Amino acid sequence: MSTTLNYYLIPGMGADNRLFQHFHLPNGKVHHLDWIPHGSSTNLSEYASLMAERITTERNIIIGSSMGGMVTVEIAKQINPLGAVLVSAPTGRHEFPKRLKGLSALKLHRALNAKHVMRVSRLCDLFMGFKTNEQRAMFYDMLEGNGPEFLHFSVGAVLEWQNTTPPPVPFIQILGSEDKLFNPKKIPNTITLEGSGHFTAFEKGKEVSEIIVNWSQRLM
Repeated sequence: MSTTLNYYLIPGMGADNRLFQHFHLPNGKVHHLDWIPHGSSTNLSEYASLMAERITTERNIIIGSSMGGMVTVEIAKQINPLGAVLVSAPTGRHEFPKRLKGLSALKLHRALNAKHVMRVSRLCDLFMGFKTNEQRAMFYDMLEGNGPEFLHFSVGAVLEWQNTTPPPVPFIQILGSEDKLFNPKKIPNTITLEGSGHFTAFEKGKEVSEIIVNWSQRLM
């Protein structure tokens, strides 16, 4: 049996591996799980099954940011990894803010086609908390790179996510103190990084990495 620790990194909605460019995980091998076409998937659980097919190693820790964290929860329920790390992400629908639950209830996303969703994607400015124009430009470049069809699927899958149970494996939840989507003051037992928002995986990559490395050593 291999003793190598494997880190699988899943970015946020519409993002790619550039989100993790400041990560440093020297005690394991890093694998980037960028988004793939959703195929016939209709929800996050089904999509997580597609993503899980690309995890072919043992001793795995799955790390996901935002929507990637939600997919991480679903993957953990399916393949039982060594551990899970949720960055800027909830453990389930019960940790959604009222605004997300309200949007889900209105079901406006079902009335929008892929082109419409891409047009309104600039509303991300309201909650991403970009600190520089460079951060903002990189985020929207990643979003456009994944394309309107995947964004359309992602919005619906996130808003209609029904999970209400935490990952069935050891996990930690890391949030920025200024996150405008998932307020760490309203979610118990989180690790809070001061001064960052929903873009914590990028803004605080070094600090997030140190937390993960220290925590993972206790799982060995």
